[in-house]
Amino acid sequence: MPGNRETAAGPGTGIDADAGAGIDVDTGTGIDPDAGTGIDADVGAGAGSRTGIPTDIAADIAVERPSGPYRSASRTTLTDATGSPAGELSLAPPLLIRQVLNEMRAAPEQPTGVRLAALARAGELFAGATLDGETPDAYCRRQALVSGLPVSVARRTLDRAARAGRAAAEALAAQRPAGALLPDELSDAGDATAVWVRKGDVLGVLAPGNHPATHLEWLGAVALGYRVAVRPSQRDPFTPRRLIRALRAAGLAPAYTALLPTTHAHAEALVEQADLGLVYGGDSVVARYADSRRVLAQGPGRSKILLTGDVPWRDHLDTVAESVAADAGVQCLNASAVLCEEDPRGLAQALAERLARLPLLPPDHPDAVLPVRPLAEARHLARQLHGTVGTRLVTASGAGSGKRPTEGQFTEAHFLAGLGDGSAVLRPAVVVLDSPQDPHFGAELPFPYVAVAPWRPDLRPAALGRTLSLTVLSQDASLVRECLLSPLIRNVQQGDVPTHWTRPGLPHDGSLAEFLMESKTFVREPETIVMEPETRASGPGAPAAGAGTAAPQEPAT
Repeated sequence: MPGNRETAAGPGTGIDADAGAGIDVDTGTGIDPDAGTGIDADVGAGAGSRTGIPTDIAADIAVERPSGPYRSASRTTLTDATGSPAGELSLAPPLLIRQVLNEMRAAPEQPTGVRLAALARAGELFAGATLDGETPDAYCRRQALVSGLPVSVARRTLDRAARAGRAAAEALAAQRPAGALLPDELSDAGDATAVWVRKGDVLGVLAPGNHPATHLEWLGAVALGYRVAVRPSQRDPFTPRRLIRALRAAGLAPAYTALLPTTHAHAEALVEQADLGLVYGGDSVVARYADSRRVLAQGPGRSKILLTGDVPWRDHLDTVAESVAADAGVQCLNASAVLCEEDPRGLAQALAERLARLPLLPPDHPDAVLPVRPLAEARHLARQLHGTVGTRLVTASGAGSGKRPTEGQFTEAHFLAGLGDGSAVLRPAVVVLDSPQDPHFGAELPFPYVAVAPWRPDLRPAALGRTLSLTVLSQDASLVRECLLSPLIRNVQQGDVPTHWTRPGLPHDGSLAEFLMESKTFVREPETIVMEPETRASGPGAPAAGAGTAAPQEPAT
């Protein structure tokens, strides 16, 4: 599910999305399109300055092993979006990682039905219960203040977790090959059947920090019977901790989950010692694991919108803006590029005007819709953007100077808005390009950034490049079909459906089960037929006493 929104600017763009205060890898899962995003909000900038995270929100994060929490001697300081201390994060050394994985492997297995019931209950607990003293509101504020994401993102994730838990059994059934049984269903098997089995026992996850709902993906591995060990991002250790607490409170055996914060240098130990790995990152991470059968690397989404000339873009501006900016624009499913056949510059200007109305607020404000970063980090990213795409930036009246920047002219207000507390809101950015072949087309950044380029009828879906989610606004049925059949495009929406639309049980970037599971054939010898002594056949060709009937044989081919 997933992609990496913060490290996906790509080679040749001149933009280092990883620059600044230790940005972690990230991605996102689909977010419910029914949830409001405040796209049309017109709230003025300016919120009172803050001096640090509230003491009731500060939290220390321990290693969560099957035997209980463990506070290691090695720790690192968590900081919030202003750069202020927000707690401490225990760091697991490689030896402890190995010990925890061995504990997980050695524990007895829970039946599938018990796990599924626990997942359903855990979703409800995650959304509404006080877990080890943490209320849902405290979780949302912690997640927002440290990650810099609007608090509404975490609040919507509460509901998404509840729905994902309820849908776990249905999702498992949808992914299972037709006619295949799970190993604990073999008592119902006939003489020969297909069995759907795990490729291993322990899944190591190097989790992103771009969006809390990304963690819902590894719940599917728990449903399949995997033990899951998560190395969280320092920008969001709160979501996996709360999920693990909810799962254990719901009755899932402790050995099925572990939280293993560790350094970047030691994170590889988790991937190496687990049976399989799920990692998130940019193009370099995807390339590193491209040939691995043990590690699934989830990379940039580069989601897009395509508008052909037979559809007036003005009638669909809401869908375009929603796709770009929903949930702060940080998901791999958020559109980072738009191809438009009719007046692409006009679309870019209208989109810039729409996005410029988004409020500029701190992350814990209920009306916040844009990401916040430490001021120094935001300024560094702004200067990089100006140096690479500044002259192509489309500005709205009232945003900065209201004029497009020129070379050598840097206006900070085009890119960010300081909040007076050491943090800054990252403003949306719309740029106009001459062609989808421009290296900045498809770049992904950790805020609403979108490149608009012209579409020509002679272009085909291959011109879009790799695309996680594509919304096609066109009456050309053959074009829609080509997009659906293209191996470069993973998900296709036709009509006014935002790129981030999804539903539990439907594929995201394919299905995680495709990587975790495989089908095998199981043949059972039929029950032995024992004849009474007086009726047992005799003679040279008769079977020996006590011999049974051989398993059914298929004709040789």
